[in-house]
Amino acid sequence: MDSRGVRLYSRNQLSLEERFKPLVNALQSLAHEAVLDGEVAVVDEAGKAHFQLLQNYQKTGAGQLVYYVFDLLYLDGHDLRGLLLVCRKALLQQIISNLPHVVMSDHIEQHGVAFFNLVSQKGLEGIIAKDGSSASREGQRSSSWLKVKTHRRQEAVIGGFTQPRGGRKNFGALLLGVYEGDELIYIGHTGSGFNERDLAEIRSKLEPLIQKVCPFKKRPVANAPVRWVRPELVCEVTFSEWTADGVLRHPVFVGMREDKAALLVQHEKPSPPTNSLKDSQELNEKEASPRQVTLRGSRKALGHKDQEDISVDGHVLKLTNLNKVYWPREKYTKRDLISYYREIAPVILPYLKDRPQSLHRHPDGIEKESFYQKNVDHQPAWVKTIKIPSDSEQKEINFLICQDEATLVYLANLGCIELNPWSSRLGMLERPDYLVIDLDPEDTPFEQVIEAAIAVRKTLERGGAEGLCKTSGKRGLHIYVPLGARYTYDQAKQFAEIIARLVHRKLPRSTSIVRNPAKRPKKVYLDFLQNRHGQTLAAPYSVRPSPGATVSTPLMWQEVKKGLDPGKFTIRTLAKRLERIGDLWRPVLGSGIDISECLDRLQHGSED
Repeated sequence: MDSRGVRLYSRNQLSLEERFKPLVNALQSLAHEAVLDGEVAVVDEAGKAHFQLLQNYQKTGAGQLVYYVFDLLYLDGHDLRGLLLVCRKALLQQIISNLPHVVMSDHIEQHGVAFFNLVSQKGLEGIIAKDGSSASREGQRSSSWLKVKTHRRQEAVIGGFTQPRGGRKNFGALLLGVYEGDELIYIGHTGSGFNERDLAEIRSKLEPLIQKVCPFKKRPVANAPVRWVRPELVCEVTFSEWTADGVLRHPVFVGMREDKAALLVQHEKPSPPTNSLKDSQELNEKEASPRQVTLRGSRKALGHKDQEDISVDGHVLKLTNLNKVYWPREKYTKRDLISYYREIAPVILPYLKDRPQSLHRHPDGIEKESFYQKNVDHQPAWVKTIKIPSDSEQKEINFLICQDEATLVYLANLGCIELNPWSSRLGMLERPDYLVIDLDPEDTPFEQVIEAAIAVRKTLERGGAEGLCKTSGKRGLHIYVPLGARYTYDQAKQFAEIIARLVHRKLPRSTSIVRNPAKRPKKVYLDFLQNRHGQTLAAPYSVRPSPGATVSTPLMWQEVKKGLDPGKFTIRTLAKRLERIGDLWRPVLGSGIDISECLDRLQHGSED
């Protein structure tokens, strides 16, 4: 809540203002700039929350809408996240009073067991046990806040459904899974808990996600014909217990979880009690998401001087012209650029290490002249370089290699707004780790780029391959396919061309494989020629020299849809996104696909 009004977001940043307008109206009367944390529920006449009432509230208006606020993160210019929880709640109590639909979630101290027993008697879901002295830790699981359930529940990703039998319509059962790392693990199926409306609504949501490829790591055995779907939808089930082989016993459907990103759904294990700081740290490490990242935003910020000497990785760097404005419209400076790269260094470095860099330098900002530099000289002795014979000239080029945070800061100080690494690494420079299909929109609407990206994904899936998508940081999208350094650049380019041609055949009016822009007006260019030795693209998490200080940002596939705005991913917003959903790009450095197997599937499989 601020001068621009009230905005409601789910945990994965879905806007909820339209869905819960009464809450927006109620919160508009709060005379403070604030960030609240809480949970929306719809309760019946007895005051008991019902998940289905919440899911259907926008359509039916049935039940009483309540926003239970349990934390205050920001108030009138002050970041409160470092305060003790009990202090934040004391401030919260002072500003939340007599607002319709808004209730402060109170707490009791010490009598946790008795409180839990009372909750159990009343048939409620459970309690949250919180450490009153804890700070707010966004995007991190912590033993400071523990969910204690009276009934066992599990969020699950829908990976398929069986055909209905008897008099049932739409589907028989949902096949469920959870993520372990980057793999979807089957945990059982549920065919109970649905009413007729549930069956119809869920089937309508599943229909556009149907695919031929099983999304689970191991293909499950079903008792009826199965239709596989892209694993994007999340539901919640109750169950009695886990079997020895990791399958839910007696799962019953509770409702859909539109607020939950599929990639974040994991096996929910009961948290053991912790008796010491050491125990808590060990628990946090075990609970950490495979995509969870550690940023360095807590380190000492740069000062306000135009020049400053800092120590990074044991090296002293002399930073210059820190007050120079690089983005005139936003007034972002060179200092802002360096600060961004320092903060996200642990996340971006795995995609830069051991890769020759093509430098694109903007010493005076994005609106002034820039230049490219491959051959570097006069660099500090600790900056790693490698000499590579030039393809076009009879000489060697001295390429810079970004191995550590110190080199990353050095590059930013040179005015390298964007980072452009090779697709291959030292020791295997002729074999790329991934192939790229660059969707270049030129003068086309962004909706056409999204359409092309979805078509690329479906084509890859027909071949049994999974692509990763990121924004270019401008108006395009980049789709990467892991290769595991198993193929040459020519082989990668040939396979990328096949995919591009198949997509173009499917979307002949809106896409093109012709390189000359004049010969492809109003069409998205399916650029497969990026897969050449020495060719570079902006790295994931690289800033781009564009208005807004946009960043080339990895996406979840469920984000690649109408309404996607690449402009919202900037040096000001990326750190929070990383803390919330982690690093989505890690699979690109995996073992890679089998091109022969993919080609065989594409040749013998049928098109959607």
